[in-house]
Amino acid sequence: MPKWCSAACRHRAWEQRRAAESGLVAVEVVDRPVEVIREVTNIETVPVVVSHNSAKHWSDLLTTLAERLDQGRIYDRDVSDLLPAMSALILAFNRRVR
Repeated sequence: MPKWCSAACRHRAWEQRRAAESGLVAVEVVDRPVEVIREVTNIETVPVVVSHNSAKHWSDLLTTLAERLDQGRIYDRDVSDLLPAMSALILAFNRRVR
């Protein structure tokens, strides 16, 4: 035996069952405007110039880049933008090591 939270809920359920049995749909459409307030924040991208020349600093930066790639913290859509720079880096590194 179902239990209802109020007489109004019980009556509403009865109306819906009755409408369903007769092939009708007991739906009440309420049309009213709803105001939504949203906070918008504009973020400006500023290029960063790295002027450190120590091998330790560059190693740290490359390690951080590798970690962010592994963790998925760089969007897939942005990975292709890294390809030319990474290719140039690998070629230059191989020329220097040989």
